[in-house]
Amino acid sequence: MHANRVIHRDLKLGNLFLNDKMEIKIGDFGLATKLEFDNEKKRTICGTPNYIAPEVLEGKGHSYEVDIWLLGVVIYTMLIGKPPFETPDVKTTYKKIRMNNYSFPEHIRISDNARNLITRIFNLDPSKRPTIPEIYAHPFLNSGPIPKTLPLSTLACPPSASYLK
Repeated sequence: MHANRVIHRDLKLGNLFLNDKMEIKIGDFGLATKLEFDNEKKRTICGTPNYIAPEVLEGKGHSYEVDIWLLGVVIYTMLIGKPPFETPDVKTTYKKIRMNNYSFPEHIRISDNARNLITRIFNLDPSKRPTIPEIYAHPFLNSGPIPKTLPLSTLACPPSASYLK
């Protein structure tokens, strides 16, 4: 998307789909925008409250880095079971996002590599967030058995240890 100057701006679990080969596909481009030139910034305040990037809330301009933030929220949510800034009240959620106020629950074990990647992504300065190639190269995505494909049975139960080998 970014290579074609497209910012999705609404990446979330509800917009990620699995096809019949268990490949992830991104959908719902209703809030997506296309940049006309490099370094252009968009100012529309849009997105899903629990996922929205702080620079979108500020309305001073945003670019591709919002999708990196959203990816961080997706990763956190998949590991922890709920979005990092979630509260019962949207105004409080936005305040937590602006302050980058999140934590890793002590009762949920996640790897140091996962913590590191999420922490790097949740940088209030968009220019200091990792790029897509840096995320691909991060140890969190490269230090364990991540199979290229999964059988359909994994929709009902985890893959066996022998499959992961």
